[in-house]
Amino acid sequence: MALITNSSTMYARIRQIVDREDVAYFVDDQLLMYTEMATDEYIQQHYNIFETSQDARDKLQKLVVEDTIDIKDGTAESINDMDGDVIYYRLLSAYVTASPNVNVKVIQISDINAYLNDPFNKADSSNPVIYMAGGNINSIGLGTTDINVTVKYLKYTVTFTDLDGHTYEEIAQIASRRLLATLGDPRYQFLQAELMERLTQLGGGK
Repeated sequence: MALITNSSTMYARIRQIVDREDVAYFVDDQLLMYTEMATDEYIQQHYNIFETSQDARDKLQKLVVEDTIDIKDGTAESINDMDGDVIYYRLLSAYVTASPNVNVKVIQISDINAYLNDPFNKADSSNPVIYMAGGNINSIGLGTTDINVTVKYLKYTVTFTDLDGHTYEEIAQIASRRLLATLGDPRYQFLQAELMERLTQLGGGK
């Protein structure tokens, strides 16, 4: 099996996996689309188990970024690049930058009511939370004065070479699975089952 190092070797590997006489030849532009979808799926899968699996953290470590924002309750904030453009990302964790470094819990929108109304979970200065809404970060419990918060997140990418080389084979397998599903190839079910078994093992790792 040839080592995947760039787009050309990635496409060659995908063609090798799906090779069959009755399968149409896919040009590079088509394989680019499948590779981008596979990269996004791969990152999302490992993001979902990032906190519980060391393997997932190792595979996505290259995408981890720390940044600081000033945020207060009632005001949505974004993270911007060097040009000032809003960037898309996946939140991992956050804490108040100034001492004491209170941890800020990252929650889902569906959990907001619990942190507003549940007396045992209600967000306050010692138990603040943040959540994503419309691509922006919102807070509960930080107060009405800007607080400097350090956030850790995964930068968004669909370019597989933004990840470490040891992830490329798995991305090629996902791209191939997606391609086979499009073709209605029975090998899709086998690859899908293999992928789910691998993810189950990762989710239980430390």
